[in-house]
Amino acid sequence: MERTKQPVGRAQKIVAYLLLAVCCALFAYCLGVMIYRLCTAESAKKLSAVTRLLAEAGVIAFLSLPAFDLRFHLFSWRNKAAKVAGFALRVVIVLVCAFVVALGVTIVVTGAMRRDSSVDTVCVLGLAVDGEELPKDLVLRLDRAAAYHADHPDAVFVLTGGNSDDPFKTEAAYMQRYLASHGFEGASDKLIVEPQAKTTVENFVYTAQLVDKTSPLGVITNDYHLFRASKIAKKQGYTQIRPLPAPSSPALYLENVLWETVCTVFTALQGNLAF
Repeated sequence: MERTKQPVGRAQKIVAYLLLAVCCALFAYCLGVMIYRLCTAESAKKLSAVTRLLAEAGVIAFLSLPAFDLRFHLFSWRNKAAKVAGFALRVVIVLVCAFVVALGVTIVVTGAMRRDSSVDTVCVLGLAVDGEELPKDLVLRLDRAAAYHADHPDAVFVLTGGNSDDPFKTEAAYMQRYLASHGFEGASDKLIVEPQAKTTVENFVYTAQLVDKTSPLGVITNDYHLFRASKIAKKQGYTQIRPLPAPSSPALYLENVLWETVCTVFTALQGNLAF
């Protein structure tokens, strides 16, 4: 289909090149994160790092389409019917890009909000463990739990996470052992282990067997994960979620937000989110 040749103004070129530069920088950053994950992860987790990069590259490529169109008029065709189709396609692409950016911003804002909540029960979401060393983001979640326990010593904590057939190597088991020596000395009765969940959805499915879904429930997870986790909990029937965000690794934050954006869309398509 033949495209019309339209002059490109200087301002258009500058905006287009700036947008493309941002997309290229974002891809280079994600590539760097993938290389870091490949160098530090066990072999079983390396495929996951590559999968993440491919998904993120697809999102970045899509976000770059408006910039390419602005510079090269990709969807400006001569035929009248094609012009209408090109305009409709351009509108759809811009709206989808705006949605993706808005979703990413919502994830950031949700995680950045600090709430002073006092609850009797707290759910601490697990994270995959490679070897014996706990991931930094999981340690940050557990440190957040320890800090909350220091201020609310009567609260009960549900540690949820499986991903192992060995009961001593489930996420929940690692979490329990860490907390037993980091803030919960002499308070092990405040820790409840849920060792079956393998996904965030299952975290709340199995936690529901241990708590009352109509009572206030604090949820501790990393800031970038809080938005999706809260919406999943709502879908599972929890009526009073109290987000308790933990910080995350600053160097990996932007990549985590981009991945969470992808995961949020797929989780919504699976029907596991409630808004």
